[in-house]
Amino acid sequence: MNCHSDQLHTPSSALAASPSKPLHSDPAPASAGNVSISPETYARLLSLADQAPLECLPLTSRTLACAKTLGYNQIGQIRSTPNSRLFADLGEDRAEELQRALYDFGVRPMQGGELSG
Repeated sequence: MNCHSDQLHTPSSALAASPSKPLHSDPAPASAGNVSISPETYARLLSLADQAPLECLPLTSRTLACAKTLGYNQIGQIRSTPNSRLFADLGEDRAEELQRALYDFGVRPMQGGELSG
């Protein structure tokens, strides 16, 4: 699995607007930034995120090496491990770094734990 999202390639002709007509004639509604997805789609997205390698997370090399040495290779393994176990395995600083990285990546621990063990 690749950590980088695929880039959308759009022909340059599709990006060009006619000089007399703007791309968007009406301003976007205030709710335009909100996206609603079905629970099934959300579950599928989480499943895909869980399969991503730890290298996709913004981790220090020391934390990444420590986690991989202990057998944590995928994001889902970190998400499904109780906070108390992460703290015991990795120590407080590294466990908190991993949990912050999950939040930065846009996913939460499965057990809904806090950042402090």
